[in-house]
Amino acid sequence: MAAARVGLATARTAALLLLLAADAASCASLNARDAAGNQWRAVSDPADGAQGYLLEHLGPEGLPDPRFGRGGRRQLAISATDDAPSALRVDARGRPWITGASISGGQPQAVILRFLADGQPDLQWGVQGKIQLSPSGLAVKPNDLLPLSDGSVLVAGVAANLEPVRAVVFHLQADGSLDYRFGTAGTWQRAGASEGSTATSLAVGDGGAIAVCVAARGEPAAAEIWSVSGNAPKLVRQQPLDRDSDGEDLRVAWAGNRWVFASGDGMTFAGKEGTLDPVAMVANLGRAAAASAPPDPGQGGFSPFAEEPSAPPSAPTDVDAGTSMSARAALVAAALAVVVAGARRWRGRRRRTVLRQSKLS
Repeated sequence: MAAARVGLATARTAALLLLLAADAASCASLNARDAAGNQWRAVSDPADGAQGYLLEHLGPEGLPDPRFGRGGRRQLAISATDDAPSALRVDARGRPWITGASISGGQPQAVILRFLADGQPDLQWGVQGKIQLSPSGLAVKPNDLLPLSDGSVLVAGVAANLEPVRAVVFHLQADGSLDYRFGTAGTWQRAGASEGSTATSLAVGDGGAIAVCVAARGEPAAAEIWSVSGNAPKLVRQQPLDRDSDGEDLRVAWAGNRWVFASGDGMTFAGKEGTLDPVAMVANLGRAAAASAPPDPGQGGFSPFAEEPSAPPSAPTDVDAGTSMSARAALVAAALAVVVAGARRWRGRRRRTVLRQSKLS
C-alpha cells in the first residue's frame, strides 16, 4: 500500500510537470512595448531548420531597429538544448530581461538573461549576461520576472521538486546574488494548497507596489493575488478557480485603485518599475531624478518577507495593499501620533506647573 501511494504521488507530480511544461509561456508575455511605441519580441527563429529563438527590436513604425543586434535581431539562448523563454520584460533603461528554464535530469533550473539596449549581453549581469540558479535548492520553472527600480529583479514560478509543487517568488539583488533576507532562505513559497500551486505573473501598481498572481489547486481551488510589498506577504484578493481550468493563463493587473484578475498573454510595458518599499517610492514621487534615472547600486537592501505565514488567510480578503493612498494614510497617522504625543507632554508640564504654584501660594 505504501509503495502504491508513493507511485501515485510520483505519477501526479509527473503529470503536473508535463502540464506546466506544456503551458510554459501561457501566462507571461513575450512581447514588450514602451511609451514611444518601440517593441521587443522573443520569437522562434524562422530560418529553415532552425530550432532556437530570437530577440527582436522594432521601432515605432514596426520596422527592425538596425542599431539592435544584427538588423534588429539577436540570438536568444536559454540553454544549450534550446529551451523556450517564458517571459520578457524591458526596464526603464531599455534593457531587455528574459527568463526561462534549463531542463536537466528532468528538473528545471531558473535562467535570467539581461541585455543592453543595443542587444549586447550585459556583462555586469552574471556570466556573459546570464544567471542560472536553483534558489534555496529549489528546481524552479520561472513563469514571469519583474525588474525593480534599483536594478534588481523578482522572479515568479513554480518549484517542481516539492510534493506537491508550490508557487515560488525569489529576489535577485542588483549584482545578481540571491537576496537571502527575502522570504525564508531567499524564497517565498505558497504553502497549503493540497494539489499544488504556481505563481503565474507579476505586476506593478501605483507607487511601485508589486503583486503576484497564484493559481492554487485543491479543495477549494482558488485564484489568488498576493501583495509582494511590505514586511510580509499578504493575500489581497481571492476567488474560486474553475475546476476545468489549470489557472496557467491567470494574470494580475492594476486597475484604477485595486488589483484585479486578468487572463491571456498581454503585452508588458517598459519603464514602469516596482519597488519592495512602496512607501519610500511615494515619498520620493516629487524627485524627478529618481523617477527618470533610477540608480543601480549593486547591493540591494530589500527584504519584503520576514517569514512565510503559517497558513494563508482562511477567508478571502479584498484589501488593496501598497497603494499610494495607504502610504499617505500611514504618513498622516504618524504625523497625528507625533502631535498627540506633544500635546500630552504639554498638558503634563502644565499640570506640574499649576501644582508647584498652588504649593507656593
